[in-house]
Amino acid sequence: MKNFPVVAFCLVSLSVSAAAQVPVTVVSGASFLANFPVAPGSYSQVWGDFRGFPTANADLTSLPLPRTLDGVEVLVEGTAAPLYAVTPQVVAFLVPQNIGPGRRGIQVRRGGQVVGQGTFHVISEAPGIFFSPIGGIHVGGVRNQAGQFATAESPAERGQAITIALTGAGTALTKSIPDGQAPDELISTTEAPEVYISVDRAEVLFSGLMPLYPGLWQIDARVPNKPYISGPVPLFVRYRGMTSNAVVFWVRP
Repeated sequence: MKNFPVVAFCLVSLSVSAAAQVPVTVVSGASFLANFPVAPGSYSQVWGDFRGFPTANADLTSLPLPRTLDGVEVLVEGTAAPLYAVTPQVVAFLVPQNIGPGRRGIQVRRGGQVVGQGTFHVISEAPGIFFSPIGGIHVGGVRNQAGQFATAESPAERGQAITIALTGAGTALTKSIPDGQAPDELISTTEAPEVYISVDRAEVLFSGLMPLYPGLWQIDARVPNKPYISGPVPLFVRYRGMTSNAVVFWVRP
């Protein structure tokens, strides 16, 4: 299993502009699918009109993640959520793991004052794959066996392993860890996901929490050795009945 640094994808996620609105809108910080639920423990974003907010990022070398950044906090059903980053349009946070499925209330506060509030839907598992929108294509957070992003310049190889960066595994894990903390050991999902590359189901080598990055999930899978899997190839994940967004990665011809 490789350590998969996806900070770049998180930062790309934060650059997506959100229309100023009240109430606020919550989306997966990986897939951005509109009206799609998020899972406990997942990396999510709340969008709104937060004019006057600073731009601040949590120090990932000092975990657990803070529950306040420059006076900003996010409360889900009254529980302060761990925060990744704050901007005047977006606050990136982790859904607390004790939040059960259903419609849940959220508040964004600064200095104790409510700035935005609303509701969002939580379900047990909600897989979302990180991506970067490049040239109208959702280029996935997928690395080849050498640890490089699987793009046209550094494609993956048929028959070799790739690592996929996701969020939304929920709490179906072999071991729980505190909110905002990253695992210091291998913690797997209790079930193996299905990974589809082109029209083929790929062999899954590992599925579990990502080291160093709280709330993130990684899947290691083998690219099927089929001659038609070549160039830009679609990929999506299905986990416990829920289907992720589709992304694209490159495979060497």
